Amino acid sequence: MDNSTVKTVWYAAEYQISTGKIHVDAKPQDCNFMHAPLGNKDCHYESVVTAYNAAGELVGGDDAPKYSHDIKTGKPIVSWDGGKSWVWFPGAEIPDQKVNAVCVSWTKKTD
Repeated sequence: MDNSTVKTVWYAAEYQISTGKIHVDAKPQDCNFMHAPLGNKDCHYESVVTAYNAAGELVGGDDAPKYSHDIKTGKPIVSWDGGKSWVWFPGAEIPDQKVNAVCVSWTKKTD
């Protein structure tokens, strides 16, 4: 089983959606030790996950906003820093949190 298949199955289980709703980009090979020229490239790739609801709004994955309601007013609020700080959500209500599609891409990191 290749890395793409493993990630597809993993995210399908995590977000409880079918594997057909998961898109995994091919992982670049240019940091691989065996890629020409042979040797250590001092880099690696990390996956970046984005999860969207049926309306195409970002609702899960890495760097996704967190949504809630203010306890005093009941108005929708959003956090862009993992819940450390909150601001008023500009919409009338928070987006549907049910994930409909997941995309996995890759970001190059230097060692």
